[in-house]
Amino acid sequence: MNNDTTCCQSDECNTAVAERKETTVRYSEPTWSAHRHDQGVDLEITLPGVKKEDLNLEVHSQYLQLEAQRAAPENSGKLIYGQPSPEGYRLKLRLGDTLDGSALKANLADGILKVTIPLHESAQPRKVEIN
Repeated sequence: MNNDTTCCQSDECNTAVAERKETTVRYSEPTWSAHRHDQGVDLEITLPGVKKEDLNLEVHSQYLQLEAQRAAPENSGKLIYGQPSPEGYRLKLRLGDTLDGSALKANLADGILKVTIPLHESAQPRKVEIN
């Protein structure tokens, strides 16, 4: 496998069936926390430098997937100390069977993404009437 193409490229046929895309973006897993309560789960994900239009949040089956791009820093100086900031974030979380991913709500403000994932109605606590 080389950096340009994969599968079915020969001297006679110069048609590539699949191309490999080299990614130059440095992704990092964002800092996040989850808090459970009677109605579901609240996630708080720290995404400094990310704008709403550069954020993609999807639910696939039982997984919550996040991908976000940061704007390029304005200074073009050479980093002399510390770690380079990530250019983007990726996070994939498995949702429990009791969580309703189709009803989740999300809000991004001041670099903090807050996601609320409710419990399925059948999994919510209910008061049992005693006769």
